[in-house]
Amino acid sequence: MEHHANFVPWVMLAKRKNAIIKRIPITVCGHLDLSDIDTIITPKTRLVAFAHVSNVLGTINPVEQIAAKAKAVGAVVVVDGAQAAPHMTIRPAEYGIDFYVFSAHKMLGPTGVGVLWGKREILKAMPPFNYGGEMIREVSFDRITFNDLPWKFEAGTPNIADVIAFDAALTYLEFLGMNAIRNHEIQLTKYAIDRLTSLKGIEIQGPMETGTRGGAISFTDPNIHPHDISTFLDSRGIAIRAGHHCAQPLMRTLGKVATARASFYIYNTEADIDALHDALIEMRKYFGV
Repeated sequence: MEHHANFVPWVMLAKRKNAIIKRIPITVCGHLDLSDIDTIITPKTRLVAFAHVSNVLGTINPVEQIAAKAKAVGAVVVVDGAQAAPHMTIRPAEYGIDFYVFSAHKMLGPTGVGVLWGKREILKAMPPFNYGGEMIREVSFDRITFNDLPWKFEAGTPNIADVIAFDAALTYLEFLGMNAIRNHEIQLTKYAIDRLTSLKGIEIQGPMETGTRGGAISFTDPNIHPHDISTFLDSRGIAIRAGHHCAQPLMRTLGKVATARASFYIYNTEADIDALHDALIEMRKYFGV
């Protein structure tokens, strides 16, 4: 269920290192199938990477459970939190993981900036991947030493303006309260699932229980292509997304070429979902199905 951003880099690394990539399958309900986890995560495993929340299925994955299996064999754990950090309280230091990453533009902030949280001891041991100003402590003709954390990994002039803007967005989210944001999302997701499933033939991907999923709802209509769905809804002032959602391996697993996806956040209301529901009814009449 991984976004390409948490899949392609590991494929490229595996090619360079002649490593093997294993995957955890998913159940028909859209959860990770952990029944054979001990045959997937073994003493040979060096790194385990997975999404906290799926951007397609909305599934909230059991981070601590998977991390415990990985750490038991000495593997490094990387969690993609791009879909979790905007919607719920996150505590990377308590998950038993090594790295947690998320982006600003999912959290009312600017594009092109994000956060990498990592364990201090691992970051201290890692070499820098970019070189330039600020990331060095001392330079001579025959010796270079690197700066302290986090500057060791921040070569050159950073994206200062967007970091400041991101801080403002985070302050606003803290003001609203992450628990309140999560509760609002649960309420909207339940309402949306109830409204969408009332339309005969609409198929929702991922878990149906709001307690184990986020507010991204991918769905299909058996008679209308997702791109046509999104185009029609756009003509009615309703913005959704259609396509493979940067998760082509997942689409193949689901047996879909694409899905339509409605996503909810703090600015959405039940009225928005009603508008989506009514527009889908109108769409079917328009296409004669």
